[in-house]
Amino acid sequence: MNRMKACVAVVTVCVAIAMAGPLAARGLQKPGERVIYVSVMDGSGAPIPDMKAAEFVVKEDGVAREVVSVARATEPISYALLLDSTGPAIPAVIDIRAAVKAFYELLLSVEPKTQFSFTQFGGAANTVRPFTSSASELESALGKFVPQRDAAPVQNEAFVEVAKQFAKMPATARKVIISINMEPTKESSTIQPQLVGDEVKKSGATVWAVSIAEDGKRNPTRENLLKILTANSGGRAIVVPRVNLSEVLRTFAANSFSQYAVTVKTGDAPAKLTEVTSTRPQVLAMSMKWSAK
Repeated sequence: MNRMKACVAVVTVCVAIAMAGPLAARGLQKPGERVIYVSVMDGSGAPIPDMKAAEFVVKEDGVAREVVSVARATEPISYALLLDSTGPAIPAVIDIRAAVKAFYELLLSVEPKTQFSFTQFGGAANTVRPFTSSASELESALGKFVPQRDAAPVQNEAFVEVAKQFAKMPATARKVIISINMEPTKESSTIQPQLVGDEVKKSGATVWAVSIAEDGKRNPTRENLLKILTANSGGRAIVVPRVNLSEVLRTFAANSFSQYAVTVKTGDAPAKLTEVTSTRPQVLAMSMKWSAK
């Protein structure tokens, strides 16, 4: 089975599990408890549908915490997509539109309450489509996505803008930022990476990053920031040629179908570092390491 077929197979399994799996309570978090969203996959990226509470190990600042309950995560997700609208994106505009459309159509087919927003970052950070679950409104906004040849990339500003939007949502909401940027390029943001990290941390959002690089070359400063954001928030940073963008976004969708809501008893003070692992062999548990403030 080639890579594309394997990806489609994984997504098909994930959709089936998402539609048939046991439900988790939405948005419930008792005093002294904390809900952590954890994606659990095997080595091929396929979801693990039968995880038990005893198979999760949660530590806050190195201290083991009691796992109170584990259930499939069913809270609808809000996705903020950051789209590179600079000159280098012009040759990739058709691929980006097609991949993003397939992404939101797949997710809406499983959970119609899923929300999406589009923020472009060529010249300035501009949210061209606020959060909506309307496929027609998303398609209309996506059709207006036209990169500008002389626009300078300001991805940092886009991260901060959507992070502040997410910070206004409930702490128990599932929030995801997906950035799609062209490489190599010189970032023109005036906002420093440290501030980006602080705002994303406060937002409680998971970051997934796709860098489109036909020759594999990247901006090391931007690459380092994306690795920090994704590693600490429970996402991944991936570099691909533009023809593989749809495939990668399908794996991101699969991630949302394979999440558990893990409820733990917390300490008296907010944790600085949270680590979630699994005792089951050959299982990858992905979750937010830093705690939103």
